[in-house]
Amino acid sequence: MSIESLNAFSMDFFSLKGKTAIVTGGNSGLGQAFAMALAKAGANIFIPSFVKDNGETKEMIEKQGVEVDFMQVDITAEGAPQKIIAACCERFGTVDILVNNAGICKLNKVLDFGRADWDPMIDVNLTAAFELSYEAAKIMIPQKSGKIINICSLFSYLGGQWSPAYSATKHALAGFTKAYCDELGQYNIQVNGIAPGYYATAYYAGDTQ
Repeated sequence: MSIESLNAFSMDFFSLKGKTAIVTGGNSGLGQAFAMALAKAGANIFIPSFVKDNGETKEMIEKQGVEVDFMQVDITAEGAPQKIIAACCERFGTVDILVNNAGICKLNKVLDFGRADWDPMIDVNLTAAFELSYEAAKIMIPQKSGKIINICSLFSYLGGQWSPAYSATKHALAGFTKAYCDELGQYNIQVNGIAPGYYATAYYAGDTQ
């Protein structure tokens, strides 16, 4: 079997045609790659992001023959998760897949790392993922199907230096993933975490090697 035919078989076997996926922060970095992969498999894409799309992601996704919509929003704002899920359902009818990708990281030495650094990471990396998953579950449980994918990290299992909040949020996100998986499996909802290592995205362009 050739690579081309194997790829065609895989895309057909794992087709997401007719499904709708939310990818937070899906217009840049790894989030953009996740959104593109889902689009290639046939899913329509809804992207809530703090940063307005410059048109690049829209063009890339629409070339896959699917629909995409964007919502510029602060996912940590009060009521934002409910508005995101409602907007996606209004646009596409439902939510089949939620990818909690949005995240931030601030580096600083322990004694220089205060609440001003800690709180925003807890809000974006952990609390927003919880609230979005909670709202998505309200849709997925009655339809008895759904996927929630949390973007964890190697730091879900390691300590790491210079960012106690990042490590804490990713450890917590891994535990949250397991808890939701245990409870929602009975409704045919799969909850998984992906723990990538370091990727040289634009977000980390200024970091040292």
